[in-house]
Amino acid sequence: MSSSKKPSVSSGSDWHDTLIQLNPDAIYVVVDGVLAFSNPAGLALLKASAPQQLLGLRPQSFMTPACLAQANSLFQGLLKDGAPVTAELQCKCLDGSLVDVEIRACSFMHNKKQALQLTARQINTQFSRSAGRETVQAAQKNTSRRLDLSQPGQDTLNTVALDRPLPLILEDICKRMEKLLGHGAICSVMLLDAEDEHLLPGAAPSLPTEYWEAIINAPVGPESGSCGAAIFHGRPVFVSDIEQDPLWRDYRDIAMQHGLRACWSVPVVTAFQTVLGAFAIYYPAPRAPSDAEKQKIISAVDLIALAIDKKRMEQSLAESEERYRSVVTNLTEGIMVVAPGGQILTCNPSAMRILKISNLHSTGRRHRYFKRIINEDGSERTLGDDPASVVFRTRTPIMNLSIGMELRDRSVAWLLVNVMPIMDSSKETVNAVLISFTDTTEVRETQRQLHYMASHDALTGLPNRHQLNQRLSHALTNARNNNHRVAVLFLDLDRFKNVNDTAGHSAGDNLLKDVASRLSSCIRTSDMLARLGGDEFVIVAEAFDNAAHLKEMAERVLARIREPFYVEGNEYYLGTSIGISVFPHDGDDCATLLRCADSAMYYAKESGRNNYQFFTTELNVRAQHRYALEKNLRRALADQEFLVYYQPKICLKTSRIVGAEALIRWQMPDIGIIAPNEFIPISEEIGLILPIGRWVLEQACRQTRLWRETLAPDLVVSVNISPRQFQDPGLSKFIQQALDEAGLPAQGLQLEITEGLLMGEADMLLPVFNAIKDLGVSISLDDFGTGFSSLSYLQRFPIDNLKIDRSFIRDIPENHDSVILTNAIIAMANALGMSVTAEGVEKADQMFFLADSGCQQMQGYYFSRPVPVDEFEKLLAANKA
Repeated sequence: MSSSKKPSVSSGSDWHDTLIQLNPDAIYVVVDGVLAFSNPAGLALLKASAPQQLLGLRPQSFMTPACLAQANSLFQGLLKDGAPVTAELQCKCLDGSLVDVEIRACSFMHNKKQALQLTARQINTQFSRSAGRETVQAAQKNTSRRLDLSQPGQDTLNTVALDRPLPLILEDICKRMEKLLGHGAICSVMLLDAEDEHLLPGAAPSLPTEYWEAIINAPVGPESGSCGAAIFHGRPVFVSDIEQDPLWRDYRDIAMQHGLRACWSVPVVTAFQTVLGAFAIYYPAPRAPSDAEKQKIISAVDLIALAIDKKRMEQSLAESEERYRSVVTNLTEGIMVVAPGGQILTCNPSAMRILKISNLHSTGRRHRYFKRIINEDGSERTLGDDPASVVFRTRTPIMNLSIGMELRDRSVAWLLVNVMPIMDSSKETVNAVLISFTDTTEVRETQRQLHYMASHDALTGLPNRHQLNQRLSHALTNARNNNHRVAVLFLDLDRFKNVNDTAGHSAGDNLLKDVASRLSSCIRTSDMLARLGGDEFVIVAEAFDNAAHLKEMAERVLARIREPFYVEGNEYYLGTSIGISVFPHDGDDCATLLRCADSAMYYAKESGRNNYQFFTTELNVRAQHRYALEKNLRRALADQEFLVYYQPKICLKTSRIVGAEALIRWQMPDIGIIAPNEFIPISEEIGLILPIGRWVLEQACRQTRLWRETLAPDLVVSVNISPRQFQDPGLSKFIQQALDEAGLPAQGLQLEITEGLLMGEADMLLPVFNAIKDLGVSISLDDFGTGFSSLSYLQRFPIDNLKIDRSFIRDIPENHDSVILTNAIIAMANALGMSVTAEGVEKADQMFFLADSGCQQMQGYYFSRPVPVDEFEKLLAANKA
């Protein structure tokens, strides 16, 4: 009988249940009295080639007439009380052949209907997980050890084969043997705990409870009663009189107390000689076994071994299945089994989590949980070309395929996928595919972030040097192919180091972000802006018409950077020096163009800063010179190539030397004296300014002490301190150390700082100023009037002396404005209690003007240029006379 409507049942959410497609047992589901599902093993059992041959038919249509009544009774009882049942039936296959099967049936609810699950195993090929019916039949045919297989004996074997609980099986054997042996026989089974070599309870339906509890956990040994000795020796032990036998020394009293006088024991051993326990027969009177009784006991032992071994193997298999199920359930890798039509037969929790499947039943087919599949190159796969469909079509596994899957919520999950075909018994048809996949979304995002970090500046988000080189190389290739030009603009901020050193790195970082934003607004979308590090930026311009385009771009950059910056409530003014090189005129590779632009940038700095310069041949020579300076500067301090020159400071009232400014010079081998304006900026860039500054301070302190002791007791020598030195937390301690080691009083030392230093945060600078003043060292503000001069600086910081910059002195007394400004500076300083020093005095009328205006000291070429130690000593000696 068939039905036009064939219901289908999904396999459930539990991993073990849903792997039903791979189960070697035949499994059927019955809904509304007809077959609604069959796994591949079920098709094979009934000789069907496709599910459509079975679905919709009544299961009774496959029963032989002799079994039909039993089957009907089984199904009716199951639907009534729901308790699982087991039966042996004979079925008729589609090809007409008959097959004996063992059927286990249970009921469950599906879509609010009661359904049946039938699990069938062919008896003549069944192994019941571990020790099947063929093993039982083999035991039946063992005539040398054959138990009397009357109907009760046959029932015992059936009990073993049909998976009753082991304690019931062992009790059944004990009871049957007690009847079979007679004479008041009491039978028991002890199980061996192989790990601890103790005896555990198996079955003893007729033994006194007190005695049974006393011998539980008895040790295995040569004198541990009949069972312990039988297991220990691996052979039967027949004790005919417990009272007389030494084996029972430890248990004799309790055995006699319960009327046990004889005990025969045989070890229970598997076919692989594994000892499982012992079978014991007690008697109320002394007696020895006959040969026939021994044969019956040994036959029973075979049956006991079969039952115990079978149950242990079933338990082992169940534990293995549970471990497997637990592993699959807890895998972070997604696992999915898909049918040919796209139906998801099963998936583990990780698959549901990765693919955001909330309900497997509502999802049904695989195309319902994703919108599209994306290849690595961004192209889209059609549904028929998805990995599962390809494997169904080709029967070839797909391994390590990386795809992106756009899910229903429009998020994209990137997966590394393996797809394996699950073949039928003929190995010709793919019944299903097993898909395993790893979520690589986070890994890909991490890789993307790492790639971004490797190619972009972390502070500004601009491309870094690595990406600059790649982009510039690509631009040069295009330029060669299309006969275009490429320009490199190398930018270095002016006065940024003062901001960073004095206001702190946080302010400096914020300012750099603002700089990056302003520079980005000055270029085309086709150009590239990169940050090399520090305050250096590079612009790459492609396909421009002429040099005028580069000049206009440079002018825009200068104008934007010239505007004030507002960072953390403070106002800062910067400039930028720009060097420009052009392909192919100045170089045909990245390194050359960058080097030429760098040289032009340095020339822009030397030309007054805040301007732009194109690279020339002359600049190439200058670049080589600068490289030589940088290379040799690193060893100059160790090789003692530095010298300290001194320029006298003259008191305008007495015309005598009252002080000097210590000025460093570099005597480079084979070159001669190098001026400080050539190597000091380089030393700041490469981090040598601190050790060089300390060396100058030490030398000046030692020399000043000698001169004060011999030639000028009140001589004060000033030493220049850079903003970077002033930021050194150990500055005051080092000054004290230098004074102590030289034996120079603090009054003999003056430190000269620049106005740029005072632009930093007062809270950070004041403690340093105060520490220096506490030492007794005076402070002079150098080049006053050239920077961002502010009266608030003079009020806020403890300044002792102002040095008027040479740019004011140069034009007096002829220039009226210079005269007014100089008089104002002198009057202001005197009013604030500060002394004034004029630098750059080169003419007599300048000196007379300064003296008349109230200036205290002067220095300049009018009296003396900076001179070595020996020449300065001569000046001091002449001045003393």
